[in-house]
Amino acid sequence: MNWQEQIIHFSDLQRLNTCYSIFSKEFIQDDVLLKGLFHHSFNRHGLSIQAGNLIEMRDRTSFAELPPGISFTIMFQGAVSFSLGPNCYQLGKYRHADVDCSAFILNQPEILSRHFKRGMRVCKLNIFIERYWLEEKARTTKDKDLLDQMFSKHCAFHYWLPSKQIIDRSKALLDLCDNSSIRHQLLRESFALQIVGECLEELSLCSGINGSENTADMAPMSLSDSRLIQRIDTLLLRRMAIPEMAETLGLSMSTLQRRFKSAYGMTVNKYSCQKRLEMAKKALIVEKKSIGEAAFIAGYAHPSNFISAFKKRFSFTPSEFVQMSSQRAEYNDRNHAHKS
Repeated sequence: MNWQEQIIHFSDLQRLNTCYSIFSKEFIQDDVLLKGLFHHSFNRHGLSIQAGNLIEMRDRTSFAELPPGISFTIMFQGAVSFSLGPNCYQLGKYRHADVDCSAFILNQPEILSRHFKRGMRVCKLNIFIERYWLEEKARTTKDKDLLDQMFSKHCAFHYWLPSKQIIDRSKALLDLCDNSSIRHQLLRESFALQIVGECLEELSLCSGINGSENTADMAPMSLSDSRLIQRIDTLLLRRMAIPEMAETLGLSMSTLQRRFKSAYGMTVNKYSCQKRLEMAKKALIVEKKSIGEAAFIAGYAHPSNFISAFKKRFSFTPSEFVQMSSQRAEYNDRNHAHKS
């Protein structure tokens, strides 16, 4: 891996991660977050590649809002700490071999809290594949059923020792990361797709997920429908009601409801409620909003109704969520201070 060493500021991560929002109140734009070798690419169709051989320069936490999908990480060196919802993980901590592999699966949008540790050297490859992209590729009944089972549980985490094929292809991809020519871009994407294929196969074996031949066949989502949810997300930020959304999109209410239900298996109303709760959840920990303010963001006039809906959605109350996030941050600060 003969890359050119880089100084990576927090603003650089924000600029590179235009596909998934990354934010933190702990950082200022000029903060040096990472030093070393770093590559990031996103092919605009749901496949994101991050590769790096880096030293983490600060004890900090950043947040990224991720869509439904699967994240595969191949760890060669170091340890990476992060949280998804109320659960904490550390990749590389219990490594039993030179290289390990892990995956987490999101069946709904989720906030990832990434905990950086000053002085930690990390060498890894991460490939994130959005759910809609995988579902577009699934053509057989067996593959569709396999994906349904994989996405049946939110924030599912799996760990295994990767095959030689995954290790070799990951190293080959890392070796290509210092060249931006068209040829090298295509080679990187080719290796990434091969790694995804191998990881999906090994994930299905290590987690006991097996496809079935008996599932009813489903039509793949059209490209226009796959982007519909992105348009809805944008309009939700403008606090639009469903009729206003339909008018803005140039659709009748019935057409919008039909297309959305066909593509995503739920009504626009249900999705909007869920998405607003996600926005409120982010506001509680990132923007430090009060429960009353978060309730307003989620579209609830009364905090009691917001608290009930929040608990039904996430299995804990807003207060419990804030407390868990605070305890996690305090634990990380104490742990970093103890080891410094």
